[in-house]
Amino acid sequence: MKLYSIGELEVLTQIKAHTIRIWEHRYNLLAPTRSEGNTRHYSEEELMKLLNIALLNKHGVKISQISRLTPNELREKASEVVSKDLSVKLGVEQLMVASLNFDQKKIEELFHSYNSEYGVENTFEKIVFPYLRVVGNLWVNGKITPGHEHFFSNLCKQKLFSVIDQLPLPENNKPNILFCQPEWDFHELGILYYYYLFRKSGYNCTYLGQAVPSTDAIQTANRLPAKVIICTFIGPTTPEKVTNYIEEIVNQTTSDIFVSGPHVDFPLSDYHKRVTVFRDRQVLIDRFQLKQQPNSI
Repeated sequence: MKLYSIGELEVLTQIKAHTIRIWEHRYNLLAPTRSEGNTRHYSEEELMKLLNIALLNKHGVKISQISRLTPNELREKASEVVSKDLSVKLGVEQLMVASLNFDQKKIEELFHSYNSEYGVENTFEKIVFPYLRVVGNLWVNGKITPGHEHFFSNLCKQKLFSVIDQLPLPENNKPNILFCQPEWDFHELGILYYYYLFRKSGYNCTYLGQAVPSTDAIQTANRLPAKVIICTFIGPTTPEKVTNYIEEIVNQTTSDIFVSGPHVDFPLSDYHKRVTVFRDRQVLIDRFQLKQQPNSI
């Protein structure tokens, strides 16, 4: 059974640790175990309970009222909020509850509702990606299983591929853009989203996706030919591997190369004038004049 610290509960639920302690003491909402050093530890069941409490509280239900609910009443009322309230403020908690329960039906319903209300880009940028950032560190530290992360990420990829399939064919006068990740990297959602943004803006795009050896990226870039290569480095790696991968592409293609990710934290732009490090999608939006969806949130 996985156990969570109060700090991890704070990250997952967006409820301050100080507030959690008050709720424990005043309303007996949670019953953590304690280590020999008197450190609180919370079970998965208590995490789910606190997520439901957070949903109701952010929806305006007073904590004194919540404390009087039975466990079944708490779950039922939280489920009502998940189904009816599409507020972005509740989006992370809604996805968290559904994902931790592997509730594909509920996630499908949430995606449909979010997309109808806000559109694809606002759904991903204001809800999906913030959710993934919240759970990312906990997944790395083993507090959320890899199965949870893969389950949710693959559902997101399915949604993006479905939207991409419905886009019109690209314009012939736009340059070729190649999208890929290195052979050790399987974290595909971010670069797939970039691919969607370029396709939506009419660019000719070739998507190789995850786990692409540099030789394959080079051959494809030269065959197209690709004006630009966009590559993200998300999975565990070393600066040497990142540099070698980029160096091979630089030396064997004529493409401009845009790279991003947590492992690109050294001045690659000084390494070669054809390499651009971008920290967020706005750089790509401005540089390539990508179409933006109005912010309806």
